[in-house]
Amino acid sequence: MHPLDTGLKALPGNFIYARQAEDGNWVPIYIAQTRDLHQRLEGHVSLDDAVANGATHIHVHYCTTGQAARYTEQRDLILRWQPVCNDPVET
Repeated sequence: MHPLDTGLKALPGNFIYARQAEDGNWVPIYIAQTRDLHQRLEGHVSLDDAVANGATHIHVHYCTTGQAARYTEQRDLILRWQPVCNDPVET
């Protein structure tokens, strides 16, 4: 978990824009995968959109095992959390 303005390594991975709930748990706002976390916003929901929906932090999982693994993780997380800024994923 990092502040939204954190510079990230130019590695592939998954990220979650999130906010912290009153009970201390994290609430995902947007979940995505990218081939370069340093340039994570390219082609994704804008940071402004995520912030407008309450995002305050970014959670990162570096994943160099390939795009298929990142997509599977992204899909599983979206199905589990159904973030407000993601389109619904079909099962």
